[in-house]
Amino acid sequence: MFLSDLLVVFAVTAVVVFLFGRAQIPSVIGLLVSGVVVGPYGLSLVDDLESVELLAEIGVVVLLFTVGLEISISRLLAMLPLMASIGFPQIAGTTLLIAAACRWHVGTLPQAIFAGFLIAMSSTAIVLKMLSDRSQSGTQAGRISISVLLLQDLFVIIAMLAVPLLAASAGVSAAPNNQITSHQSAQALVENPFLAVLVGFSIVVAVLLAGRQFIPKVLHEVVRLRNRELFLITLVLICLGTAAITAAAGLSLAIGAFIAGLALSESEYGHQAFAEVLPFRDTLASLFFVSVGMLLDISFVFSHVGLVCLVVFVIVLLKVFATAIPAMLAGFPVRTSLIAGGTIAQVGEFSFVLGSRGADVGLLTSDDYQTFLAAAVITMAAAPLLTIVVPQLCDWLGQSSWLGGMFHDLPPEDDIDLSDHVIIAGFGINGRSLATALAEFGVPHVILELNPETVRSERLLGIDIRYGDCTRQAILEHAGIFRARAFVVAISDPASARRSVRVARDLVPELEIFVRTEYLAEVDELRLLGADVVVPAEFETALSLFERVLGIYDVPEEKIDDLVDQLRLENYGFLRSGVRRRPNQSIDSPDIHDQLGRCRISQRSIVAGQTIGELDVRAKTGVTIIAIQRSNQQIRNPGPTFQLHIGDEVSFVGSRSERTAANKLFLSTSRNTD
Repeated sequence: MFLSDLLVVFAVTAVVVFLFGRAQIPSVIGLLVSGVVVGPYGLSLVDDLESVELLAEIGVVVLLFTVGLEISISRLLAMLPLMASIGFPQIAGTTLLIAAACRWHVGTLPQAIFAGFLIAMSSTAIVLKMLSDRSQSGTQAGRISISVLLLQDLFVIIAMLAVPLLAASAGVSAAPNNQITSHQSAQALVENPFLAVLVGFSIVVAVLLAGRQFIPKVLHEVVRLRNRELFLITLVLICLGTAAITAAAGLSLAIGAFIAGLALSESEYGHQAFAEVLPFRDTLASLFFVSVGMLLDISFVFSHVGLVCLVVFVIVLLKVFATAIPAMLAGFPVRTSLIAGGTIAQVGEFSFVLGSRGADVGLLTSDDYQTFLAAAVITMAAAPLLTIVVPQLCDWLGQSSWLGGMFHDLPPEDDIDLSDHVIIAGFGINGRSLATALAEFGVPHVILELNPETVRSERLLGIDIRYGDCTRQAILEHAGIFRARAFVVAISDPASARRSVRVARDLVPELEIFVRTEYLAEVDELRLLGADVVVPAEFETALSLFERVLGIYDVPEEKIDDLVDQLRLENYGFLRSGVRRRPNQSIDSPDIHDQLGRCRISQRSIVAGQTIGELDVRAKTGVTIIAIQRSNQQIRNPGPTFQLHIGDEVSFVGSRSERTAANKLFLSTSRNTD
């Protein structure tokens, strides 16, 4: 009974994916393993395989529909430089290398090229989740990976169009009793394979252009009725209808769904359409991966374990270098290039879609398909491990006396005249804004950036920006870190931010280090590594909300500013603990926290070595010093004979103007005492 089979599939899948999730294993692997368990090569818990495969095929249609929705022209244009310089060579290089490696085994060149197509794809779902979980989407390696994945998603449609041409050129066809073929195969409109590809491409373009003109207008009329059910029904009709049109033209259902999503992506209804279809995609697409797992013969894997391991090794090695070499040629560091290669070194979920299509037309034999399935599952399972091992391997090689030079960027020319300046690591929104402000006030600064295109274009505008990795000691030295006043880390990679802070603090213990981070949870670790000021983006958003909400209740602006100052001075402890440290009180009854200020004595400060009495702090500023933090020791209520040292953190109380005067005194240097 079909319903009972479907119940068994979802029950087993839920348990397996849950267990894999607890073990931090991607859910795609859990879906494939679930298929193995319930399939004919496992426990044989499902009898009606054909009905499950029918739902799985609908899942592929919905999956590619959402992929098309996520691809926008603006995103393509933004990624175009990386796609052209790295993505295209990666796909072409992987395809050619795999084709050359397996030409002797598969028998014909078209079949070898098809094998290259299968391996060239990487897992968008797994990679994007890993980058998101580790906050690495904005890193150089992350941007390279995403741009290559985006181009691979577009390449799927070209590869699927090429399948009948490759099959005809290879002179192969599916066996009548081939178990790995799907229950449906599209019939071509024309017999000539070259003409079939041309007709297919023409149909794709025609449907895409017609869809971009027709679909938004239909949805506009539907939306005017404000009926959510009708909107969802119309989306399903568009998705399946376009898929049916392309299938009738001899193409696959998946291509039509992809075109429908692409036609809708740039319309004002694209985001809502994606949100409505997402639950159906996750449910039905999971059945596709389960159905693929049903086809995996475990006995074949164990009897050919040597071959499977060899294929896995070749796939990972070739894919790493197929990405790393173009990235290095594009100007990226060796370490960044290898990390990007390791990130997308697995086989992708769309390879299963393409593999099923190839099996339909006989481009893959049963044994080759089993080998591909086993190798693909292993590479996907190993993806999280690779993203950990590759950076560690690069760091280890960087310490080698023979190969270390390859993993260190060539430092820019040292500017011996640059002193008392600010070093900015990263030229994103934060780094660019800071550099603009520093330039406005004439503060000398130098920028370190790993994007070669950004460095090239900004240098033409006269900006002192240099190509270099801020985690490398040589780069920081040549940026004049020993003569710098401050080091600002404004990069998106948390791991690199931590390394750069540690390196900078070891080089110059008295340097002022400022770090921009994404999350509040990273503040403590960065402070322990040596950062003086850590600005978490999510906390600054909270402060902005405080100011605006209190403002609508006519709270005095000075009182709001005092609250914001207090929260910052308390090192964000108010929000991290989840409990407000101040007692509940009215706004008109301030306590000592409203008047608390802190300041660290820098190496250039003229107050270092002087006593509190000699400075006459009380008379000059009006504040009262209540504590001195020196290393791990806290001195409360220091007397007039207490001598200030470099690195001391002075805590004092006073009004806003008095605290400002005290900060000016403690931070004054020989050049600004006047």
